[in-house]
Order: sequence, then structure tokens, then C-alpha cells
Amino acid sequence: MARMYRPSLADRLRFLAGLPLSLIYVPIMLLTVLAYALMPKGLFARLQEDNRRKEIDARMAAMVGVAKPGDRVLDVGAGRGDFLKAIGPALGAETIGFDIIDYSDDDIDIGMFDGKTIPLEGKSVDVSMAAFVLHHTRDQADLLGEMKRVTRRRIVIFEDTWFTPWQYLFVVWNDFYSNIAMGSIKAIRDQGKFAIVAMPMPLTFRRVAAWERFFREQGLTVLQTRVRHAKIKPMSKVTFVLGVAGDDPSG
Repeated sequence: MARMYRPSLADRLRFLAGLPLSLIYVPIMLLTVLAYALMPKGLFARLQEDNRRKEIDARMAAMVGVAKPGDRVLDVGAGRGDFLKAIGPALGAETIGFDIIDYSDDDIDIGMFDGKTIPLEGKSVDVSMAAFVLHHTRDQADLLGEMKRVTRRRIVIFEDTWFTPWQYLFVVWNDFYSNIAMGSIKAIRDQGKFAIVAMPMPLTFRRVAAWERFFREQGLTVLQTRVRHAKIKPMSKVTFVLGVAGDDPSG
């Protein structure tokens, strides 16, 4: 069993600094929404692509040693399929993705599902992952149970997390900013008209220890917990590598 995550002294000092940083970042992010709405479409697209690339690189690093050549990898909440397009060639894996909203482009086929039942046979993928999906889900146990049902070996969960009350409030604000505000700006850029993006927002965030406890309650083994903090922005992200019952934890 993996050792539970414990913040270092440097982390705790970072959390204290998060309060004034939160107060600074909120108005900056509001101005950013306005700037994105007004900037040239090409520049907007380049900035969005840079942000996507950084997040994809972080996810790729987490998947090294988890997904193996020839594995079948499932992405639940695959969005546009950017991560699947990267992991397939890089790790030699077969990829499949599902989402409840059709974000996909012409380069990769993302299947649609109802957010409850994954349309796959039991134990039909080697590794499944969900990136920042569970906090958009009210029935987290049901969705995780579906991932467990279809997965033979590993489940990888990427999530936002929080360590202080003000960081929780900032995480909530950032979720609205990223999905609703920026999502609506993207819709304007892509479709040429204003549209509010529809996204489930139950805000079911958890602390790291609460996530670990939740996973164990679902019969999963927490093999790795990796926390990464933004350099300045008061945000923390956590990656969990989970073992499915019946699989060798060393594999």
C-alpha cells in the first residue's frame, strides 16, 4: 500500500501564501476573460494550444510505467481527444474515449455515453483514466464502479484538490472560470456566436486523504499519490494510480 501524502513544510507555507494570491488572481482572471474575448482568433488559438500541451505533458509523465505497449487505454471524459492522440503513438497503446458532450474533432473518434454506463464489456481495457472528471460527477462511486468493471489492471485519476478553506474557494472559482467562462469564449471563437457552455458543476472536490479513503471504500488499492502545485497560482492537482482487485500490484 502506498504511503499517504503528507504536505512538507514548504507546501504548508505555500498554502498560507495562497490567501493573498487568491485575492490577486481572481480579478486578474476576470480581466483575462475579457482579453481572450477581444484578442485575435489566431493568438487565442495558440495560447489555448500551449495550455493544453502543458497539461497533456503532465498527464503523459504520470502514465509512463502505468500503460504499456499494446495496452488498451480508456479515457473517460476524453473531451477533444487530445490526450488519446498523444498517448497512442508515444506508448504504443490502443486508445478509446468517451464523453457526455461532443467536443471531438475529425482526427479521433470519441464515443458518447450517458455519464453512467460505459458501453464496454467487462475487463476489456488494461488501463482507464479520468482527468478532472470526478468533481463534475454527483454519483462518483457509480462512475468509478463502471471504470473498475471494465478495467483489468490500473485506474488513473487526475483531480484538483485543496488544503485550506481559501484554496477550496479558489478551486471552485477556477472550475467556473475554466469550464463556463472560458468554455463560452471558446464557443464564441469556434461558432461565431455567444453560447453558455453546459457543464455539470456539482463541485464534488475532496482533500487528498478523502480521495484516498474514497478509493479504498470502492475496493481499489491506492498504489501512488502524486501532488503537484502550480508555481504561483494557488492551485494543486493530484494524480492517483489505483490497482484493481485481482491484479498484481507490482505489474
